Amino acid sequence: MENVSPRDKDELKYAVGISVKQIDAWKAHLLRSSNQDQARLDVLRSLNQESTLLVLDWAMKFLPRKFRESQTDWFGKRGISWHLTVATRKNKDGENEMVTFVHVFEKCNQDSGTVVAILDDVFKQLASIAPEISTIYLRQDNAGCYHSASTLLAIQQVATRNKLKLSRVDFSDPQAGKGSCDRKAATIKSHMKIYLNSGHDIETPEQMVLAMESSGGIPGVRVTLCGPQSSEKPPAIKWDGVSFLNNMEYTKDGIRVWRAYNVGKGKFIPWSEFNIPSTYVCPTLNTVANRTPHISFNVVKARRSSEPLPDPLTAVESQSQSTVDDDSSDSEDESGLFFCPEEGCTRSFQRFSSLQKHLDYGSHKYALERETLYDKAMLGYAAKLEQGATAEVPEIPTADIHLEQPHESVLQKGWALKSTKQRKRMSEKQKKYLLDVYQIGESTGHKAEPASVARSMRMSKNSDGSLLFDASEFLTPQQIANFFSRLSAKRVLPTDDEAEDEIQEDLREATEEKNLEDLSKQVLNEVSIQHPIMYDTYNICDCVSQSKLDKFSISVLQDICGSFQLNTSDIGQRRKKPYIELIESLVEKCSCK
Repeated sequence: MENVSPRDKDELKYAVGISVKQIDAWKAHLLRSSNQDQARLDVLRSLNQESTLLVLDWAMKFLPRKFRESQTDWFGKRGISWHLTVATRKNKDGENEMVTFVHVFEKCNQDSGTVVAILDDVFKQLASIAPEISTIYLRQDNAGCYHSASTLLAIQQVATRNKLKLSRVDFSDPQAGKGSCDRKAATIKSHMKIYLNSGHDIETPEQMVLAMESSGGIPGVRVTLCGPQSSEKPPAIKWDGVSFLNNMEYTKDGIRVWRAYNVGKGKFIPWSEFNIPSTYVCPTLNTVANRTPHISFNVVKARRSSEPLPDPLTAVESQSQSTVDDDSSDSEDESGLFFCPEEGCTRSFQRFSSLQKHLDYGSHKYALERETLYDKAMLGYAAKLEQGATAEVPEIPTADIHLEQPHESVLQKGWALKSTKQRKRMSEKQKKYLLDVYQIGESTGHKAEPASVARSMRMSKNSDGSLLFDASEFLTPQQIANFFSRLSAKRVLPTDDEAEDEIQEDLREATEEKNLEDLSKQVLNEVSIQHPIMYDTYNICDCVSQSKLDKFSISVLQDICGSFQLNTSDIGQRRKKPYIELIESLVEKCSCK
């Protein structure tokens, strides 16, 4: 490192620091995802005929489509909102059953009030198709309409009103945990595509419901068409740190919350600490169409293929393995065609239906990746460097290298928990640099990319050749993009203090001039002649423009001049022309001119 320049050292130091942070964030995400998925597995194991797990998610808005549409029909589309709720339970034989509730909206806001109304309708539908259900478990992602104090407190009242017990509410880590809704949405979209390709259009929510119910509908899917929802929202309730809470257990006296599943005893919050208005009434869903009839829970099974009978010894081994995992017997094979997409899971299956069942109900099998010879060489070399033996390059023996692992963990307690990022304000030097780059892009029309600006920022120099920024002042592309977006939103570029004073002075003078101009116009409007100039039932302006004044008699012309207080004392001759000239001069002062 002696031959490396200071600039390269700072850049390498910054790049390594950013990489370490990103790797730590990735590791924390994997750990949180696996830990939160354990909550789902524990709930699935505890299910019975009287309890059900509800997974909620807003699907991507469906863009209206025609069987044949022109290019102009493709642009300017407004998406249709639809929500999915996947309910899972076990029947009396211990088999997993599933039913999906789909709500298609004509118009709605994807907010807390709509979610509460959807849950109220789902609870009522569950009571109609499975009245024996008495316990509810909820699982959803971290969207604001779910992860808010208003929703978390209102759903308890909704469950009580429908004579149900709300046991738990669990949140998945971002981008990990709501796969059942996504998979069911893909199935529904495929069904609608078949309906579309048969010569139909899907442009309205009503047509979207017809597409889902076409060809006998989708097994285990109940569709409800909903009209515009009321604008009434749940009361705004303050709950500090609710976004960091991922697991909640509801009791009669309050809520016990955890930041991570099954870590610690949790924190108990009594109901008395929440200022819930006694007059609050939970919103209800505005349904405009009957629900899909004859839909109930369907047993989820993987399709079986005709295979030869297995060897008795192999059958005994597979049976003992199946006691550990329910889906281990569903054609799992190391040479399977379908691999589990979960990060770190090594399961593979010969049939896609087995993979789907594994994703919905099975537990993932995690295993460490195999170390290659290159990985062993790097680890061994790093270990020798830490020991200080840098004189000789170590040789890799044929036997496996077993590195000594430290007995104490170097990770701090709670390192994988979600936390708020410490925001550091930009210095004036950073703002000025980004502002100059932004102004150059605005003037030339070639706007700078944030990633390019972040790289050029590391190499920028002062007039004397010294580096403009050190490693602690480098900015990430995301920070630069946020700064540019704020400038674009304001449409007023900040400059130095003197320029800002000049701008404020110009704005003040322009405002005063505008106020004076408006006042002058108001006075002129009050004292000047307004269009149209009327005498009796005659429009004098039209008469002048159409040269019809000469059709009036002299006496009528005199009356017109007298009504508008025109001076006729200088007219000595009894002729029409002098009076017409006076009236024409009056019309020239009208606002229509």
